[in-house]
Amino acid sequence: SQDDHCECLEYWDCIFKGGQPFAYCDYTQKVLCCFAKSNNEVAGILPKNSKLTSCGRKGADSGKDGDSEPGEWAWHVAILEKPLDLYVCGGSLVDEYWILTAAHCVDDYSSAKFLKIRVGEHDVSSTVEQHPYDEYDASRIVLHPSFNNETLENDIALVRVSLAVRKKPHINIICLPQTKTEENELLSSSCYITGWGRRTETSNHSFVLKEVNVPIWRQDRCESSLQLQFGTEFVLPSSSLCAGAEGRDACDGDGGGPLVCNKNSVWYQLGVISFGIGCGRKNTPGVYTRVQSFSSWIHETVFNNLG
Repeated sequence: SQDDHCECLEYWDCIFKGGQPFAYCDYTQKVLCCFAKSNNEVAGILPKNSKLTSCGRKGADSGKDGDSEPGEWAWHVAILEKPLDLYVCGGSLVDEYWILTAAHCVDDYSSAKFLKIRVGEHDVSSTVEQHPYDEYDASRIVLHPSFNNETLENDIALVRVSLAVRKKPHINIICLPQTKTEENELLSSSCYITGWGRRTETSNHSFVLKEVNVPIWRQDRCESSLQLQFGTEFVLPSSSLCAGAEGRDACDGDGGGPLVCNKNSVWYQLGVISFGIGCGRKNTPGVYTRVQSFSSWIHETVFNNLG
């Protein structure tokens, strides 16, 4: 329309600026991104009907480790198996239709029809909450084509829901780092993991979504630490990163959930919880899939499955 203007931009740039991606620009990985002048909102994939705006904004803030506040980590989702609502894994809302999770979480499911996504959940033991959850049927599972279920390399997947997720005070999308430079800035900031997993190796799973502040490890130090466990032949892929400290780690039940870092009060997802050796052991980090390494695959998957 006459009110639109279009330009070729990186896909995520288009999304975060509130544009509508229409097609790839000739001979580049950029997309033709169009903006309606009347639309001042930063929106999701489909700005005309998107209800999800301004990614990475928390719904509340507890400011401490332990139990999170209701609605605090607005992008954290639970992946459940139908019909009994069995908990499968965590995940994160990266678009109004798409959940980012670990491939090992959904690798065993032959069809998305067995899964549903619960958004806005806080206390799984309570039926009366300040912010009620919403549920959406899964309609598609997309594993990374190079996922190795033995080594857990490229442990990343996307799950599409059948209807667009509605934004609420406690439900929103997480931002994704667009460049290596942006990722590097975030690596030195304050980073958290969230999940309903065990607090320690011997404790029960948590009813309330918990949050843990985790330090990011240097790649070479992490590889050396893991070689003590797996042998000197072990090579840490550049598409993985490590985080955690003694008593501060993901644990059983946290898999697929996000590792997020803060930049100017906006949160970005740097990692997907993949695997670890025990939980919170001394000098033994947890291993995460590095989201920025897969940004092209994520945007191509989302962009090619708009319908």
